[in-house]
Amino acid sequence: MEKGYLVGGRYEILGTLGEGGMANVYLANDTLLNRKVAVKALRYDLQDDESVKRRFGREARATSGLSNPNIVNVLDVGNDDGVQYIVIEYVDGPNLKKYIRTHYPIPYREVVDIMKQICMAVADAHEHRIIHRDLKPENILVDEKKDPLQVKVSDFGIALALSERSITRTNSLLGSVHYMSPEQIRGRSATVLSDIYALGIILFELLTKHVPFTGDTAVTVALKHSKEDMPDLRKIDPDIPQPLENVVLKATAKDPDQRYQSVREMCDDLNTCLMPERGDEPKFIPTPINDLEETRVMEPLDKTSDKSTAPTKKPQKLDRKRKIILIASIVPVIIVLFLIAMVIKSNQETTVPDLFNLTMKQANVMLKSSNLTAGDISKENDDDVEAGHVIKSIPAKGLKLKNGAKVNLVVSLGATYYKMPKLIGKQYEDVSSNLKRRGFKVRVNYKATNEYDAGTIIKQSIPGGKKVVTKNKSLTLTLAKAKTIKPKVVKVRDLTGYNLKSIQDYATEVGLTLNTSYEYSDDVEEGLLVSQTPSANSTINQGGTLSVVISKGPDSDKTTTTDKESDGNGTNNTNSNGSSSTSTVTKDITIPYDAGGNNSITIYISDATHSINTVYKTMNITADTPVTLSFNLKDGQTGSYVVERDNKTVLGGSVNG
Repeated sequence: MEKGYLVGGRYEILGTLGEGGMANVYLANDTLLNRKVAVKALRYDLQDDESVKRRFGREARATSGLSNPNIVNVLDVGNDDGVQYIVIEYVDGPNLKKYIRTHYPIPYREVVDIMKQICMAVADAHEHRIIHRDLKPENILVDEKKDPLQVKVSDFGIALALSERSITRTNSLLGSVHYMSPEQIRGRSATVLSDIYALGIILFELLTKHVPFTGDTAVTVALKHSKEDMPDLRKIDPDIPQPLENVVLKATAKDPDQRYQSVREMCDDLNTCLMPERGDEPKFIPTPINDLEETRVMEPLDKTSDKSTAPTKKPQKLDRKRKIILIASIVPVIIVLFLIAMVIKSNQETTVPDLFNLTMKQANVMLKSSNLTAGDISKENDDDVEAGHVIKSIPAKGLKLKNGAKVNLVVSLGATYYKMPKLIGKQYEDVSSNLKRRGFKVRVNYKATNEYDAGTIIKQSIPGGKKVVTKNKSLTLTLAKAKTIKPKVVKVRDLTGYNLKSIQDYATEVGLTLNTSYEYSDDVEEGLLVSQTPSANSTINQGGTLSVVISKGPDSDKTTTTDKESDGNGTNNTNSNGSSSTSTVTKDITIPYDAGGNNSITIYISDATHSINTVYKTMNITADTPVTLSFNLKDGQTGSYVVERDNKTVLGGSVNG
């Protein structure tokens, strides 16, 4: 599936997470719930295989009934244009194999906690009559973002629901040989006790970083599981508590009857294995059992009858001449058959094996067993693959080649070392992207100081000049932050009797932002304070807003109305000098906001009651702000207005009465 493709009209493909024998797994975004998920889609070349399709559907049915915090849950199942898919929970983290490789040695308490989580998941599956059958660290995901970290068991793709009796053994896939129980190696069906054996091997690997049995071929490893005793853990690490080693030994006993009989029993043992009370516990030694599965040469059932049927007459010997003729006639036939076999073999195809992380010796053995040979060897650095081990093969694993073809190998030179730069004095924003891109796991602390600007790096956990492997390397940076300054408190003065100029001078003096408005007043002289907020003698933080209302004097419209009411004829009177009455005209304007300025606004208007040289209104804005201006204009009079932002004129105009 290509990036951007919408599976089932809902799940947008973001990239590929992995490819398996039965399905490919993709990272996707659930466009409905806006979250990341994993989409497991049946491979295109298997769409016509009914048995595979049934097994794929069986995986969905088997796991959809499980709901456990330590199991990767199935979220959705569907069919997209003939392609079956399962949507599962996405875990953003490595699998347990990679986690062991990068975090070894792991503290015993963390080892026990990880195993308990795995056991709880498997126990839940067993209680739902599901055997995993392929338990191994590669199928266990680690969520390191959780504290403490959380593990989730995945890939129940070859799990077998016990209730589905109709499934034949040909559908039962064998798990990885490194984690396979002796009874499975002998061809028996997987059981609950087989999963327990695999859990014991996983615990061994958590404690030692490697599996107990290795070999050049799968057969070699299988025979060791069947015949050899488990390696002595305390010889590998003398500090391992004996009760913890006993958990491994009991889980991996060759005889299934000597193992834990349930995963819950194993989990209970893990709960107490680090307690001091069990410190003197003796070593668990499984009772040796006779291998009844070995091939034996059986004695004849009836020796007498065998003898009675033996021929009493000795066959006649061929004379020398007849032998020579016979051999001479057979040899050409054998040669012809050999040549035919060689031609057929040379035209046969084989599959490139998985050589990842194998040594060169192991890779050559694997290639030879697949009728292939090693070709060109190139080397490059790799943070995840140990030096001398194979990073990848060209062609890649799973591709078909003719017998005898060459496979080129890319071998690791080991991790890339990075010379740590000096970061102190640099802005974190300038270097953070580069550090994360190189693989550092960056943790940020803050320290209040006046010596550096906020966001400046003042301390780094890895000193400059040191060479480090950056992959998942923890780096702690301490950043400067401004010291918290307590705001200064101002006691507000009683401004009664003050004019606007005096009030502006006071606000500037004590560091307050002034917001001015106007209203008519019959009691307060024009230009003087009518009211103030906050009130006199109250307190306000320095930088706060002081709102004042300035008197516009008596309302002339009211005066005109009163004059009319007092005139018996109801006609409009004029004053002694012949001037006419005033009317209110409004003007709507929008004051533009300047993202780079302080946006302190001062408005001036000119009308019958205001002078253009006197402040009409002041305010601070945080966005484009609409304002309605009111003008008191006589008949035929023209009013005007000017708007200043940070002492610069931004608007101006006029209105007619």
